[in-house]
Amino acid sequence: MLEKFIKNNTIIISLLAISLIAIINNFFRFFQNNTAYQFDPWFSNYQGGFVRRGLPGEIFYQIYSFLGIHPGWIIFFFVSFLYIFFYFNFISLIKNVKINKLYVFAIFSPLSFYFPVLNSKASGHKEILFLFFLSLFCLILPKINKKHATQLIILISIFLSLSYEVLIFYLIYLIIPFIYFFNFKNIKDLSLYLFPIIIVCTFLVFINYHYSGNTKHTIDICNSVKPYVNQNCDKVGKIADLGLVIKGHTSQKANWNYGETSLYPAYYKIYGLGFIIGFLPLLLIYKKITVTKFLLKKITFHPVYVLLLLLLFAFPIYYLGADWGRYLHIAYMSSLIFTFFCINNRIFIYQDKNTPSKNNLFAKIIFVSTLLIYSLGWTVPICCEKNFKSGIFEVIERGKMQYQKSLLNE
Repeated sequence: MLEKFIKNNTIIISLLAISLIAIINNFFRFFQNNTAYQFDPWFSNYQGGFVRRGLPGEIFYQIYSFLGIHPGWIIFFFVSFLYIFFYFNFISLIKNVKINKLYVFAIFSPLSFYFPVLNSKASGHKEILFLFFLSLFCLILPKINKKHATQLIILISIFLSLSYEVLIFYLIYLIIPFIYFFNFKNIKDLSLYLFPIIIVCTFLVFINYHYSGNTKHTIDICNSVKPYVNQNCDKVGKIADLGLVIKGHTSQKANWNYGETSLYPAYYKIYGLGFIIGFLPLLLIYKKITVTKFLLKKITFHPVYVLLLLLLFAFPIYYLGADWGRYLHIAYMSSLIFTFFCINNRIFIYQDKNTPSKNNLFAKIIFVSTLLIYSLGWTVPICCEKNFKSGIFEVIERGKMQYQKSLLNE
């Protein structure tokens, strides 16, 4: 079935493969340069004591200590494999789905697979952990029972939350497929399964808040991996950010450029419009969806409201952090995975009453051109800018400049 899907959808597979190669290439550059904000965050560990974000780095540190392998190479291969298997999981989720043009636009929204390509600095961040586990969970879910699914959600939640505290606010994307897939007699029955998950997640919020980090943590972490990170990691970068208090995070947008300007007005415009345009294909899909299964028998609201509700759970991180582009990327990719999970398991039935479009060369050219402009022509920035990014046009312009420069040097 997978071979047949690949054969019948060569454009989708090719575009996904290009984005995967570009992301891994970006992350390799970050590895070579020991970048403070893109690569070094994976080195955060417990060598200065228990602290948020430290679990993966502590595992890498112990492997490095035991085997003597360069920790940078361990991280590079680990993250690369996460991306490869995430892409494989996603293709496995959609292989039984009859792909139409609207689905293609949804898959290649500017907030999806090409977001880390057009925003190269978004490549290799810890959200790939979440996307990998979410996609894997959606594949495993139909093969296990409710009890095992609950236990799996708790285990994944603990690992993700101790890897990157922001992911706590996206754990709802693990819970909602669980609720939709299984049958529950009533709210009480549902609550019995959700209660331990809620308790664990609440505890994880407390743990991350209480052990948020301090200056000593940053110094000890940097000293433990000094030869492999940027030399100022205790002062600049994501490791150094462990020493910031919450007030320091929330002031990033309101007091940008040392209080001279505020990013908030530009943020509302960029990311508000970016959200509408980026989520548009998904919203159009939900408009044509018929629901075969509801959360509970007596609760029958349309799933588009569930989609919007999921977005609200992540609201606190938009207040705490400045990387709004990344937050939208995580939300969109998670929503995309959830949507195809429901379509693949016939929880959602997509009904397209429109007549099929003419299969001629001109129509194909228009479709491909529109897709490329929509998907690659623009994107929202990852952080701290006041305008949209121009996407592939900027890449073409840079290539043109390099070509002109080479002519002048001849």
